[in-house]
Amino acid sequence: MTDYPADAQIVSQIDTVRIALPQWVISTVELVELAENAERAAVQSNPQTYDRSRKLIVEVAEWQQKLSEWQAMSLSPRLMAELRILKATLDASMDEANAAAAKLNL
Repeated sequence: MTDYPADAQIVSQIDTVRIALPQWVISTVELVELAENAERAAVQSNPQTYDRSRKLIVEVAEWQQKLSEWQAMSLSPRLMAELRILKATLDASMDEANAAAAKLNL
């Protein structure tokens, strides 16, 4: 059986993504909805909303980078599959968040 020593290091950190992912998705959906509503109503959002949106985009982008770095390592097939799934989810979330941010001129 092949030993994957890097798995232990990553598994201990990936729990952060597993826990945060549902909230990131919800926040992204809210951002998209806000952008659509603001565009229809031709109104500006409040500064706290902009700050929260920027923080979401930066945080997700940082984790996307970290997941990409981990995918370049020699990891177990099971962990690689999980990383691909998580990365694809973050990529989709980031696409939506960036599109919404562009509508809000963030």
